[in-house]
Amino acid sequence: MQTDTNLPDPVVSPVAHVPMAPVNAPHGHQASLDDGLAFVNTLDHERGQPVERLTSPAVALHWLHDHSLLHAQTLTAALSAMAADPRAADKAMSRIRKVRAAIRELADAAVERRSPQQRHLDEINRSLRTPYTYYLIPAPDGVSLDHRHEGDPIEGALARLAESLAREVSQGHPERLRVCANPDCRWVFSDSSRSGRRKWCDMNTCGNRAKVARHRQRRKSEADALALGTDRTDAAPTGMVPPDA
Repeated sequence: MQTDTNLPDPVVSPVAHVPMAPVNAPHGHQASLDDGLAFVNTLDHERGQPVERLTSPAVALHWLHDHSLLHAQTLTAALSAMAADPRAADKAMSRIRKVRAAIRELADAAVERRSPQQRHLDEINRSLRTPYTYYLIPAPDGVSLDHRHEGDPIEGALARLAESLAREVSQGHPERLRVCANPDCRWVFSDSSRSGRRKWCDMNTCGNRAKVARHRQRRKSEADALALGTDRTDAAPTGMVPPDA
């Protein structure tokens, strides 16, 4: 397939401060599982407290664009519309967070081997009903698959994110979904290790912190045991052997 060399300059994202895709760059039709999990993890945790990474409608829409879920033209139009109507921006932000919470519940339920809460299933199903149509168009080397949104493009992006987890828990490997064992993190991830026994989202961060914490606890326990033994020895009457000697 031929490549157009006269592409516009890339738009810079305020989220990652990296160039975004050109306007007529290829656009993904399905969200990957990694995309779905990354979306869930935009509600982060630090020291056990939730931290919102999608801090505004603009940041949320740039996130969707950066993950090939919104065309650049759509992004520009949506940002303009939201700037003109703050109530529409608030409504979109509320919808994004509701769908994210529902996808998180879907992942948590899979990890915990239980059924998801019905209200979250209803939210997922509402997203999955968002229509978009695939069709073939001529291309220099044959045909290319394109698509057309049959409704709100933000709803279309959320539908594909919901679909990524719905596919995994129903047709993929839900037994490989994990929640990081670090209680201050709680990221959701897919365990791709050979053993299938991975506990941490990242061994270099949460895994190492857990190892350091265990080491400190072990040293503290040893010090406490040593201090207790010394106290017993000091308290023993002269000429008597401590009971646990």
